[in-house]
Amino acid sequence: MGKTATVFKDIGKACNDLLTKDYKVGKSTVELKSKTSNGVTFTPTGTKSGDKFSGELKAKYCLSAGPECEVTVADSGVISATIEAADMFMKGLLLSLEAERPAPGKSGLLSKANAIVDYKAEAMTCKASYDCYSGAAAVCGTFATNGVTLGCSADYSTAKSALTKYAAACQLVQPDFTVAAKLATACGKSQTYTGTYYHKVSGDMQVGAELEKSSAKSDVGLAFGCTYKLDGATTVKGKVDSDGILSASYKQVISKLTTMTLAAQIDTVNLSDNKHKFGMVLNLTP
Repeated sequence: MGKTATVFKDIGKACNDLLTKDYKVGKSTVELKSKTSNGVTFTPTGTKSGDKFSGELKAKYCLSAGPECEVTVADSGVISATIEAADMFMKGLLLSLEAERPAPGKSGLLSKANAIVDYKAEAMTCKASYDCYSGAAAVCGTFATNGVTLGCSADYSTAKSALTKYAAACQLVQPDFTVAAKLATACGKSQTYTGTYYHKVSGDMQVGAELEKSSAKSDVGLAFGCTYKLDGATTVKGKVDSDGILSASYKQVISKLTTMTLAAQIDTVNLSDNKHKFGMVLNLTP
């Protein structure tokens, strides 16, 4: 049957990561991850965007029986929790429960209560979720054979008793390149067609390109980029799109505990305007 299918949301991920990951601009983020002797992982994160500062604290713990629990507390007062149980009832089955407390001042015990069933087997995957508060249901699935993965997804609103959006995608994976195509639409709105190409030129260099076309527009969106590993601790990336936005990032492993990423976004069409953005992410893992 070939390799195990890629989950639906990860179809085209290799190119998407190359064109979007490490390009966080307009803000500076510091993240510290530490693990206690009894297995609890704490991850405090602080982000400064302009004159605003936001932060959150995540705590993750794997119970002895198997389920993994994660609780997130944001400085806005919102508390969210996730419980995941993998392979408890059968191999390849992942059960998840997600809940979120509303922000202070808002009514209700919870603002979100989501149940997710995720199953992976050889050459196929499927996933279903339902939010008890919004009444939003979603299902997706993929099937793989001989390097080709086919997938589809659909979202349904029980409150409206109607299909809200759907998508279909396919992907061909070869040792040195990956090609993917996707059709997505929100019901009552235009369709969007996306095609991606990812090429692993060498172990140090990869390139990728993405084409996007909306049925409601005559223009075609284009983005292409490259990532290059200068050495074992340094990676540089660059991309440009059809809007004339040039982006670059510099990722440096400072030590075994620290990684820093610098990013910049330049509007080459309006160089004299103050539209350029810069950003920094500092990850600390003691």
